[in-house]
Amino acid sequence: MIILNSTMDIIDDIANAGFTPRAYSGRYMYGKYCVGCVVEYRSQYDDLFDLIPGAMLDNFGLDFIVYWPTAEWTPGVQEYVDTISDSSGE
Repeated sequence: MIILNSTMDIIDDIANAGFTPRAYSGRYMYGKYCVGCVVEYRSQYDDLFDLIPGAMLDNFGLDFIVYWPTAEWTPGVQEYVDTISDSSGE
């Protein structure tokens, strides 16, 4: 399965900033999923936007969800995220 390098770069940048990448279907996405991550403070959104331009922001309960509508979340992306999130080293 092909994953765009830009999507992998976004995922790597999110993980390296200490956040967990996740699938998100934001406003006006009509059921499609993109790369996102949950942040607790608005200032964290600002930091992520400076690191990875093109982000959008929505309220997510008491937190915020930062998402990149152009970075499609596919099964290959999920597999990649599972791999980088696996602390067993396998």
